Amino acid sequence: MTSPQDTRVAWVAVGSNVGSRTRALACLRAELQRSGVAIEAASSEILTRAVGVTAQDDFHNQVVRLRAPEPWPPDRWLMHCKQAEQRCGRRETYRWGPRVADADVVLLGENGEITVNRDDLTVPHAELNHRPYLARLLGELGVALPK
Repeated sequence: MTSPQDTRVAWVAVGSNVGSRTRALACLRAELQRSGVAIEAASSEILTRAVGVTAQDDFHNQVVRLRAPEPWPPDRWLMHCKQAEQRCGRRETYRWGPRVADADVVLLGENGEITVNRDDLTVPHAELNHRPYLARLLGELGVALPK
């Protein structure tokens, strides 16, 4: 049985600021296509300054629109992203620290209409309105930030 929050579509921000950032984004895109998930659209890749802990290398960022073969609950989307990060070399360091691979669910639903507010997952992403580059990349994919 599906819940109202189950969806086939997730908007995921991918990023890296350690090692070959371009290779890391390619790895994340490949890993996010496991379990029958398809990338329907991808924004351009851009360099952004680190947020929070700013004494580190710039991030290479991109947003992808993913579609699952059947509706997934938010927990499954979160786990899917965490597994992709690990398979691409992510190791836990500290909050806002350097990352080889980062994949965050920023929106859920065809138009980003699903909201989740829990300790382990907030959708729309809690930092979405503090990172203007995400609005730009989402705009490239034809979705506006929720009000």
